[in-house]
Amino acid sequence: MELSLVKKALITPKKMNLSGNLYHKTQIDFAYNNNYIEGSTITPDETASIYDTGTILTSQDKVIVLKDATEIKNHFTLFKYMLDTIDDKLSESMIKKFHFILKDGTLSDSEKEWFNVGEYKSKKNFVGNITTSSSKNVAKDMQKLLN
Repeated sequence: MELSLVKKALITPKKMNLSGNLYHKTQIDFAYNNNYIEGSTITPDETASIYDTGTILTSQDKVIVLKDATEIKNHFTLFKYMLDTIDDKLSESMIKKFHFILKDGTLSDSEKEWFNVGEYKSKKNFVGNITTSSSKNVAKDMQKLLN
């Protein structure tokens, strides 16, 4: 599908601000799946509740991790911002702003001095069995990726 069709399919319903349209469904499904991959226990229904009402209704025994709920809320904000800036050229500063929007206020991450919310990592990290860029090479690797 051509990018302009995707943009139109998401941006037009975003402006309408109605439940049940493609933008609404994409916001919920994208936020849920992205956070589930990271280990969040928030369900699709709870994700929809956060998006629709800003609240979470859970079973009596369930504990919601504040970081997970905050990241889901931030994910909604980030996706909206990404659509608002879809025609802007991708840059290092934009990628850092994406990271800041996603991680801002996520207590366990944003309160760690070394985590660098909105900046490049300063410590080694792991993504499954994938070797990631070392902290000293991130800026250079990002430039290479953007070029």
